Formats: sequence, structure tokens, C-alpha cells
Amino acid sequence: MKTMITGAMAALCMLAGAAPASAQADGDYYTFDLVNQSDYTILTFKTGEPGGTYSQDWMPTRVLESGDSVAMRFYDSEEACIYYVKVTFTDGDAWEERLDFCDLEYVVVTNEGISGTNGD
Repeated sequence: MKTMITGAMAALCMLAGAAPASAQADGDYYTFDLVNQSDYTILTFKTGEPGGTYSQDWMPTRVLESGDSVAMRFYDSEEACIYYVKVTFTDGDAWEERLDFCDLEYVVVTNEGISGTNGD
């Protein structure tokens, strides 16, 4: 598991995208919208292992205000779907969750946590 996460962290590349979010694979890319439905400003979006080491911040914007969203592009050279994510807020609080990026269009952050949804 650690090897998969380490390899995935090295291969991840999230860039802002103008296209609508879609869980469909675009070559080795998965695209989704990061949606902030919490009452707080998001400072970082990282991937890694819960309680362990996380990657650099992948969010293409400096911060993500409450009510805002940003299109993201997820590069997957491991052909894996499951990744751990950690969202940190400007007050230092954080949410961690394991998500299946092959089956989502949106990563939604609320006051209760992080979830992936396909928009249904």
C-alpha cells in the first residue's frame, strides 16, 4: 500500500482545467470539481496516507473560499482509482478521506467532511 501511495504521490499532477468535471478517464487523467460547501476557507488539497505523509498542495488556486469550486485534473500513472486526500482549512483544522477517483465528478467538502459524488 505504501508503495502505491508513494508512487501515486510522485505521479500526481493537478492542474486547473476549463473543461466541465467528469469522472471519465481522459488518457491518464481524471477530472473533477473541488467544491467547498463548508463554512470555512480551504487552504490546501493534498494526497497521501491518513495520519502519515502527504504530498505538496495540489490545489491550483491559492485558497478556496466557502461556496466556491475549482476544476481540477488528476494524473494517474498507476492506473489506480483509490487515493487518500487531506483538506486543510485556514484555521488549521483538516479533513482526511479515502476516495475512489474513478467513480466521481465532484469532491465536496462540507462542515462534516469530504465526499466524492458523481453528481446524481
